[in-house]
Amino acid sequence: MPTKEMAWPKQPSDRQWIKPEGDDPRTLYQMLMVSQERFGGEPCIGYIPSAGMQRVHLTYNEFGDLTTAVAKGLRDIGVVTADRVAIIVDNSVEWAALSYGANALGAAYTAMYTHQHGKDWAFILNDATPKVVAVQNTMVLDKLCDALDDDAWPEAGVILLGDDPANQLPPEGVTVRSWTELVQAGRAAEDLAEIADDPSALSTLIYTSGTTGNPKGVMLSNWNTLSNVLCVQGVFELYPGDKNAAFLPWAHSFGSTFDLHWMIRMGVHINLISDLTKIADECIEIKPAALLAVPRVWNKFYDRVNSQFESATGVKKLFVGKAQKSAAKRIAKAGVECDSVAPNGFFDKLWDKLVWKKVRARFGGNIRFCMSGAAALSPDVAGFVQKVGFNCYEGYGLTETSPLVSANGWMGKGMSRLNTVGMPANGVRVEIDKDAWDDPDRPDEGEVVVYGPNIMQGYWNLPEATAEVMTEDGGFRTGDLGKMVDGYLSITGRVKSQFKLENGKYVSPAPLEENLKLSPLVEQCILDGRNMRNTYLIVHPAAGALRKAASAAGVSVPEDNVAMCNDEGVKTWLLSHLRENNMLEPKWKGYETARNIILDPEEWTVDNDMMTPSLKVKLRNLLTHHEEAINAL
Repeated sequence: MPTKEMAWPKQPSDRQWIKPEGDDPRTLYQMLMVSQERFGGEPCIGYIPSAGMQRVHLTYNEFGDLTTAVAKGLRDIGVVTADRVAIIVDNSVEWAALSYGANALGAAYTAMYTHQHGKDWAFILNDATPKVVAVQNTMVLDKLCDALDDDAWPEAGVILLGDDPANQLPPEGVTVRSWTELVQAGRAAEDLAEIADDPSALSTLIYTSGTTGNPKGVMLSNWNTLSNVLCVQGVFELYPGDKNAAFLPWAHSFGSTFDLHWMIRMGVHINLISDLTKIADECIEIKPAALLAVPRVWNKFYDRVNSQFESATGVKKLFVGKAQKSAAKRIAKAGVECDSVAPNGFFDKLWDKLVWKKVRARFGGNIRFCMSGAAALSPDVAGFVQKVGFNCYEGYGLTETSPLVSANGWMGKGMSRLNTVGMPANGVRVEIDKDAWDDPDRPDEGEVVVYGPNIMQGYWNLPEATAEVMTEDGGFRTGDLGKMVDGYLSITGRVKSQFKLENGKYVSPAPLEENLKLSPLVEQCILDGRNMRNTYLIVHPAAGALRKAASAAGVSVPEDNVAMCNDEGVKTWLLSHLRENNMLEPKWKGYETARNIILDPEEWTVDNDMMTPSLKVKLRNLLTHHEEAINAL
């Protein structure tokens, strides 16, 4: 077989990162045009048009031509350089074409989630003042009509996706045109007189879904994002024609930078997951080479496989035990972390074939590497994914850093370390500000401050908020606690989420919460206890699993979920179970171990205002909701 070659080589470690050089793309649209020229007739994006239909694929030529038509269509309805194009659309060919089409004109896209509250859209549209807004369907348009004041509609109106005509109309004078109309007009229009060429121009305005207060618009330039893409090109094993399974929302910086722009750069065949509840099923069909996900996906995978292992009997149980020991021995001998180690020897290969190969097949059997980001990944989960036979790399970053700051994997095989988020990316420098943290038990920790070409241009229309997070020499204060050891960065919590107990001890809840989520009985949880003698938990349990486990332990469990969550016997048993199985040294110190528990029968979601659109818990809202129970502790 001929040796596969990556589309682009790894960047030299000594290159300058202040601006593009040589044949670097200068804008995202220019990057797409290079990929269209290079990969032409190869598949670019695959998607399922509607439930029950076969997957449809567009080639790089087809997608590039569509994007150019969209750019011309946007130009002819009045979009010009420095305008904003708002997108309230799920991941789709249309989403991608709108973002690149706007970029061709030197305009910025600002994307929102279709499941956000109408008031959030209204705030963002009022703040970003886009020239036009594209909406997913008539349901989104109806919701927008209810939320938006008559004088707040974009000047060029609305682009409506889907085949259904508008149901509820905006005020008179606001144009609603269909996606088909925009594209047809664009295809028939004159060519673009010029293509935007400014790497420092605003390419996207991403609104951070803050857990408190209004969201802030993060201004990212072309070069902010492209420097992220270029620093990982040629590093991870991605070859032209490889497939990915894309389900991270492109409205989030992790999803757009790596599951869209990076894949386009590398000539990958992007395949959109149509049903997030059936990721594994669609992966079996897609057979992706790379899978990017948030820790919740990996946690569920870990829980599901381990629960099946535990329920195995007879010969199957024997095989599972042998496979576990064999993989652990092989990895220990290789002395590597995060990187998969191929089975070696007759029995090792046999156990791998009988057990691990079947687990890998659940994701299509072709995954070369996995990446986890957006929140902390438990080392237990990362180690388990390594045993399965996947390279599993955790990265760290924020919207304000485009997003990548550091990651395991990019330094080369054998260089990754568990309990860290790897080394800072090429061109990025990290400092630890120990003056921002005063826990005498952890003197080597401090606030993570980041420097590099990935740092945002600031918050839109918020100079004071920008000044609060930027240092005088151009560093960005992340608000995260961390430490550097041998060049590796470890994130240990959030500066503002740390709390102090009555005894003066500091507690960093984030890694402890992630550890608790490994329990199959816990769906969501927070650990708190500020200014109290002891910590306590608020848990939204996995109701079915909790009922089954508690009943098996002899606890009398009410049939109704609300009654179960209020039952003192159930709460006492679950707290004891978590203390015995999860809250263990060395991960948990004695004073961190929860003494009380509150069970919440209702899932925390965006709809009930307990989660942000990027799925972070709104702690203030949750504590207010349970204020009476907390005061009673």
